[in-house]
Amino acid sequence: MNNQRVTPIPDRNAPLNGSMIVIWIFAWLALVLDVMDWQLVSVSAKAISTEFNIPASMMGFVLGAPLLGAGLGGLISGVLSDKLGRVRVMFWCLIWYSLFTIAFAYANSIEMMLALRFLVGIGLGAQWGVGNTLVAECLPSRMRIMCSAVIQTGFAFGPMLAAFLAKTVMPTYGWRSLFWFGAIGIVVAIAAKIFIAEPEAWVRSKEHATASGLKMGSLKRLFSTEIYDFTGTTIRRNTIGAFFLVVFSLLAYWSAMSWIPSWLATDKHMDIVKSMNYMMFLNIGGVLGYVLFAFIADRWGRKKPAYVALSASFIAVLIFVRIGDNNTLLMFAPVYAFITYPIFGLFGGYMAELFPTDIRGTGVNTIYNLARMMSFWGPAMLGAIAALTSFSFAIGASAFLYLCAIVPLIFLPETIKKAVSRTGTAIDV
Repeated sequence: MNNQRVTPIPDRNAPLNGSMIVIWIFAWLALVLDVMDWQLVSVSAKAISTEFNIPASMMGFVLGAPLLGAGLGGLISGVLSDKLGRVRVMFWCLIWYSLFTIAFAYANSIEMMLALRFLVGIGLGAQWGVGNTLVAECLPSRMRIMCSAVIQTGFAFGPMLAAFLAKTVMPTYGWRSLFWFGAIGIVVAIAAKIFIAEPEAWVRSKEHATASGLKMGSLKRLFSTEIYDFTGTTIRRNTIGAFFLVVFSLLAYWSAMSWIPSWLATDKHMDIVKSMNYMMFLNIGGVLGYVLFAFIADRWGRKKPAYVALSASFIAVLIFVRIGDNNTLLMFAPVYAFITYPIFGLFGGYMAELFPTDIRGTGVNTIYNLARMMSFWGPAMLGAIAALTSFSFAIGASAFLYLCAIVPLIFLPETIKKAVSRTGTAIDV
């Protein structure tokens, strides 16, 4: 290995050190800012719609545009992270989406909003997949799902931060002021560039590929019939199964979450302060759910807890939309998130185990972001259904997508026994 500064591959039982913790926090912060950005539009959707007289069906496209951009960005950033490095790609993507988030504060037409949100999505596409890949290669394998789950709490803290900003900033300074906070991402990116080195696992794989002529980040190899010895299944089977598991889960999540703030304001008649308080309570339960799920999945397997989580999510959504009293709804909020959020804490660590190092970033990022790209249609379709019926009916209908996610999970391998039998976090290095 050359003299490049690297983050070493830890033994399975290695204690956490300062470098590992910094990497973990960085990946978490990147996702917090990612999801905060998404929710800034959700929490300001009513104000934007009123100012520009945008119907719900069209506002759904504004809400969903980053999902479309993230699909393209995920394809590009996943391949580039295998070719150029995990940290380098995350740095540039953070800078990219932060600048376009700030630009949204100055949007003056629906066309400009759609374009800016699409461009934001291209940068957002890197954060989840590349961040989870970086952590999987730098932290001990004994806590792989816990690492993934803690990063995933960004999906709880991001909306909480957006709700807090909406409650404290928007009433005084208007909805445009929310998007100035995109500048936080630039600060985080610069700090990461200074303090975080590329994973040794990736550097070794890059050197091996150079010496052997192997192509890093090959999209074609994701559909190879080659048996990946870590899972005992073909890479193609892992790719297809993981994609449909993630796409159904994300469709269920984004369809509902993109419209819940508006649902609270219209169907439940909550003002901005009450609805943002609700969103904060909602996500507190999500954090607890992520941690408990990870504790179970790191000890007793990836698949069995996932079956339970998906089935319970279906039931929770149906209960959620049938609650009429606002106080009861507030009390149920953390329970709802405790049940429906944890499945997403599995994906990062589990998918990192499904692919070899030379295509790990490509696999994880391509699958997750193509799924997010498909999720673009979720908010738009839910908005159209709500226009014909009600938000309560439309959000309730999204529950059936959680049941659909169970089908591809059946065909994916259980990796817990193999994960605990190896020492290197790099999995196959």
